[in-house]
Amino acid sequence: MESNTPTQHNESGAAENVEAVPKATAEHDAYRLHAILGYLIPILFFLPLLDEKTKNVPYVRFHANQQLVLLVVVVGLYMLHNILFMMLMSIGYLVAQIANLAVLALAIYGAYNAHLGNMKELPVIGKYRLLK
Repeated sequence: MESNTPTQHNESGAAENVEAVPKATAEHDAYRLHAILGYLIPILFFLPLLDEKTKNVPYVRFHANQQLVLLVVVVGLYMLHNILFMMLMSIGYLVAQIANLAVLALAIYGAYNAHLGNMKELPVIGKYRLLK
């Protein structure tokens, strides 16, 4: 008998169930749309948290937290870039370009998982929780 629940593998390689948003209703499609938009424009992470109906949905809170962490990383990298750029122009530029590619990859990964309805953490930064 096959389960319809998506799985992910933890660090030890064991499979574990991943909560997914059911794909049945327009309400759940709206959750996914908000999650995808939040990864593409991280400043929008708070939008689904403004609605009383959606702010206690685990899927919404999970992706809002991931997006907030991504936004904090973007702002931190921007500040680091400015400092490095002032100190060492060529190295600062190179570091900024590499950081921008990493942020873009994280945003695409998060948006893809949100589109699939999965609640997978972003690599490296996803373990941090800023929203309780």
